Amino acid sequence: MKKNSFLFVILLVAIAPVFGQNKSQIISDTYDRSSLTLILLDHPEVANSSKLTGGIGNVLIPDKYFDNKIDLKLVKAPFAADFIGVVTNSVKDVLNQEKVGNKIISYWFARQGDGTMSADRFLERGMYNATDADVLKAKGTKRGVDALKDYGSKLIGKSYVVTIDYSKFTAIDDAKLRGWSSDVKIYLYKITFDDAIQAKLYNELWIYQEDSPEIKAKKKAAFDQMNFDVEFVSQAFASVTQTESKTNTSKIVPPKTNEELLAVLMQKGLEECMYNIEKGIEDLRVKTALYQTNPLRAKIGKKEGLAVDHRYFVYEYVYNEKLKSTDPVRRSVIRAKKIADNRNIATGSSEMSTFYQVAGGHLEKGFTLQQRNDAGIGLYLGSELGVVGGLSARIEANVGRFASIPSLYVFVGGGIQSRAYNNNNTVLNLSTNPPNMTFLRYEIGMGKGLRLIKILELAPYGGVGYEEAKNKEWKDDVQFTGNEIKAMYVKYGANLSLNLRYNIQVVGGIGSYYFLNAEDGKTDLLIGGEKVKYDYYFIERGGVAAFSNYIGVRFLF
Repeated sequence: MKKNSFLFVILLVAIAPVFGQNKSQIISDTYDRSSLTLILLDHPEVANSSKLTGGIGNVLIPDKYFDNKIDLKLVKAPFAADFIGVVTNSVKDVLNQEKVGNKIISYWFARQGDGTMSADRFLERGMYNATDADVLKAKGTKRGVDALKDYGSKLIGKSYVVTIDYSKFTAIDDAKLRGWSSDVKIYLYKITFDDAIQAKLYNELWIYQEDSPEIKAKKKAAFDQMNFDVEFVSQAFASVTQTESKTNTSKIVPPKTNEELLAVLMQKGLEECMYNIEKGIEDLRVKTALYQTNPLRAKIGKKEGLAVDHRYFVYEYVYNEKLKSTDPVRRSVIRAKKIADNRNIATGSSEMSTFYQVAGGHLEKGFTLQQRNDAGIGLYLGSELGVVGGLSARIEANVGRFASIPSLYVFVGGGIQSRAYNNNNTVLNLSTNPPNMTFLRYEIGMGKGLRLIKILELAPYGGVGYEEAKNKEWKDDVQFTGNEIKAMYVKYGANLSLNLRYNIQVVGGIGSYYFLNAEDGKTDLLIGGEKVKYDYYFIERGGVAAFSNYIGVRFLF
């Protein structure tokens, strides 16, 4: 590259942040991709650590990020596997000792053994990073779309290093399952690439074709001696398991080898941790403009790591006359519904992803969307009213982003009811009239949310569970093994959730229970050799009478 043409690129590098900063103060409707380098923290003293070191090279950087590939795939962890203290500084020291920052800068510029560098990679990435809006603007300039290539240089400052630690890594091998489980921690670092360092790279370290051999050697040595350090940014945690039944002989979903199960676990660990860490890092949040309102659409998709039910806040930037400033005002909360595959260079007519609104008011084209990841957890607290009643709670997980089905929930729940139960006491051999019973319930199930209007969701559900009936007189009862009667049940119904805020709802619902055979804690209860239904003991808990209404609140996290 000629010196004068390269200086022109440097000039664009210098002025780009200025225009970017002014624009962001008015409205931030663009997203610049960050890049990741993945490095394993190796604990060679731990069993099965060789499995991790052998598999780290197969873990893929998520589509949302550029992959800065360097030859360093792992470093020896500077702390013991069971250490519970702060390790971020010691990891940073190891990364800087290994000159990870230098390796990444060398990758960005395709640095050769003789010290020469090229701008081709960051120019190419600048093109890929460009949005349709950038393309349309560039087409109106004298240089045209080629001007977009120069924006690649600002992406270098968004280079991150992810050090990943698969702690408590365990092989699972029991009578039914085989596979792996692990706690996963990532420590995120960012290359220090400020204006001063950038200027030094371009002015003092870049080797030009016309440089003399002595100057080339001097610049090469200066680059080798310089330190492009990294600084700690944040950390995140996830717990993952990947198992398979030992009896799987399916031809539709053929069984995986242990190595394949490990690869899935390692990939899942990285992706879950990155999803969690994106919640607090502004650089990693996707931002774009709302392109269409009926239906809601925006020009982002798989290229930006978008998945079903990812949450976005919608902002309108409003001028504050008193403060003489433009401030963001949240107008709505939306979630992704249908994801476009836009993993190519923008042309000005990219496909759009669709969204559905879950809170807020009227939206207009041009409002700003900002990625705001949530945990996908819902907590119900309330009361069931009816024959089956009492206090109840449910924890649900939105699995829409894994199943690519909007508002798909799995849940675990429980309840407790205490009541004087009107029944024939001779059946239960109780002296209290009526007997005071305590009913405990625990259940699992699945539901599907149906958005009726933006603030109202109907969620039909179904589940299975157990109810345990207890009484203090049963401690030494000869009728039962233990001190309880229990029965499995099937539950079905629907809840209607009305937003108070985007993350707090009032809920009303109807449901019904169908109870099966009575058990005493170990086996079915028998009379005359025949299994006994649960409603033999609790007549009101049989047939259509075993209904329940629900009222409560739902918190979303």
